[in-house]
Amino acid sequence: MHLLSSTEARLIEAALDLLGERGYKGATTREIAARAGVAEVTLFRRFGSKARLLAEAVRRAGAAFKEVAAHPSGDLRADLRTLAELYRGQLQRGGALVFVMASEAAREPELRRALGEALAGRLVTVAGFFKYYQAAGELRGGETAALIHAFFGPLIAASLFGVALERAPALDLEAHIEGFLRGWSA
Repeated sequence: MHLLSSTEARLIEAALDLLGERGYKGATTREIAARAGVAEVTLFRRFGSKARLLAEAVRRAGAAFKEVAAHPSGDLRADLRTLAELYRGQLQRGGALVFVMASEAAREPELRRALGEALAGRLVTVAGFFKYYQAAGELRGGETAALIHAFFGPLIAASLFGVALERAPALDLEAHIEGFLRGWSA
């Protein structure tokens, strides 16, 4: 992953702002480029499309999360805490945008493909994280999808309620981690 130029960073920031304000359909490439202070052709040269621009923003936002998941420290509890904090932070920063994009991706094939590509590597990495701790004998064996759902599901639900209530999620991360470990420890 290359470092972002200031132009790319401005385009991503402008896209996220406008997408949050108007949704995917409502945020035009012309408006995104204008808000970033560049010509529309620059957006297309750098990213190819609005969907690819958004996918790059998603990929960049998850880089720290993916890095932690890709390199387990051997301390399951500490790794879970770090992943939960990073994930909750992403959901809080993204606010309603995360859920608007998920909803719009169902109706926009190009957006769905771009987001799928951006998130695919992250899901494989997270599955590898849980498999690492299964192989180490710290988590029960079985479907990693169930582990992923059990761990991240409550974080997503808390964020959904936080967005709906226009306030930050109130999930106690320590209690969540304890509950997860009670249910899934080997």
